[in-house]
Amino acid sequence: MVKKLAFVAICFAYLSGNAMAQDAKAVIASAQKALGDPKSITYSGSAKDVAFQQCGANATQMNCQGTHDPMRPISNYVRVIDLAAPTSRHTGGTNNIGPGGSTTVSAGTFFQQITPQQADLSQPWAGSVEFYLTPWGFLKGASENNATARRQGNYTVLSWSPAVKAPSGKAYVINGYVNGKNFVERVETWLNENIMGDMHIVALYTGWKDFGGAMAPASIVQTRGGWPFFEVNVSAARVNPSDLATLAPAPPPPAGRAGGPPPGGAPGAPPAMTVTSEKLGDGLYRLTTGQGSYDSLLVEFKEYVMMLEAGQPEARGVAYIAETKKLFPNKPLRYVWNSHPHADHTGALPAYVAEGVTIITQKNNEAFFEKALNTPRTLLNDTLAKNPRKVRIETVDAKKVYSDGNRVVEIHHIYPTPHSNGLTIAFIPKEKILFQADYTLPAAGQQPNDHIRALQPIVEKLKLDFETYMPVHRGAAPLTKGDLWKAVGK
Repeated sequence: MVKKLAFVAICFAYLSGNAMAQDAKAVIASAQKALGDPKSITYSGSAKDVAFQQCGANATQMNCQGTHDPMRPISNYVRVIDLAAPTSRHTGGTNNIGPGGSTTVSAGTFFQQITPQQADLSQPWAGSVEFYLTPWGFLKGASENNATARRQGNYTVLSWSPAVKAPSGKAYVINGYVNGKNFVERVETWLNENIMGDMHIVALYTGWKDFGGAMAPASIVQTRGGWPFFEVNVSAARVNPSDLATLAPAPPPPAGRAGGPPPGGAPGAPPAMTVTSEKLGDGLYRLTTGQGSYDSLLVEFKEYVMMLEAGQPEARGVAYIAETKKLFPNKPLRYVWNSHPHADHTGALPAYVAEGVTIITQKNNEAFFEKALNTPRTLLNDTLAKNPRKVRIETVDAKKVYSDGNRVVEIHHIYPTPHSNGLTIAFIPKEKILFQADYTLPAAGQQPNDHIRALQPIVEKLKLDFETYMPVHRGAAPLTKGDLWKAVGK
């Protein structure tokens, strides 16, 4: 009797699974039919984007207001999706600004594409996700990759996985939410990201309508990790355009270089993380990996050690932590100071979180780090994924002083600046060092950007008695207060 019941259960499961597969095929076919079964589509309008963990060049608001605020406008936006190739391109006019906090806005070109090689589902998911995140790309992927279907509220949810696996070995999953009119209203997936963990990527497609024979959404809003990332207001669309090949053309290569790979051949392997510790004072060291390094300062207090700046990538953080334990084997590494939340200054933070180290950061960054570093990391196999811990954060408002009666470190918020609204500097009075990130002085004969211009009067007002102007981004020569003053014409 038990064997019969087991056999019946197996048959039921098989039939149910087969029915789900059949249901998925029917849902996919109906959704493709609702879109007109296009082989290709183009749509246009206006858009805006942002570099992840940063803020954009917006001529109406040049100072950074927060994570992804403001975003960068894109005019004359055009996107082409070729399902046969498969490939995708989109382009438009946008604002460009100078490096490191310049507020000089110049006209530029937005252009992004997904090549057929990138769209290959055996290739990295990060390279193809923007194609399959579209309703048309999603349905193509669903029809070719054994999608399943389930009901959730008013939607039928189609799910499938690419062939490529995450670094942890886990399968990626992409879901599409099909409404009662057979339109895809939402597509979501998860991507392994160094800071955001299993970063949730969501694209919403609303206001579906007929643009003269082409069905398309009037509004597209994409978020990553819960933060705004890309938006489009669609004003026109066409299916199977005859001029497909000429739409959304790639911009010409930069002056002085023809198309193709950059000079020097393929990029080499990343440099080995060989750490050098340079003693700057009693219980004060600079940790570096040489030219092009993200340097950190290691400060000894009576009961603990503080690391100033984590840098990137994770391997550098792991190497710096190991060096700290060699230099101070009997004291815990209690704090790591974060200058600001940009990706190149946060990449090593997961290694510190895994060690139980508390992050010191400006209070405007707290929500970002709380959300990012507490996100599950099931797709990664990094230090924090292997040793999960909740992030611990200590915030700085305008100023915070750490002292044991002998050693002192001051953290100061520098704002307003174009670069970040959560940027701080570290001042070490005993050795008269001002340690800073991204306040890069101009080359000889060049003018300082607005970021540097913002720093100097604030430092002067604070009456910081520093002599050494030390950057996180290691330079070729040491800098002084005089170099900063000279750069701004003082």
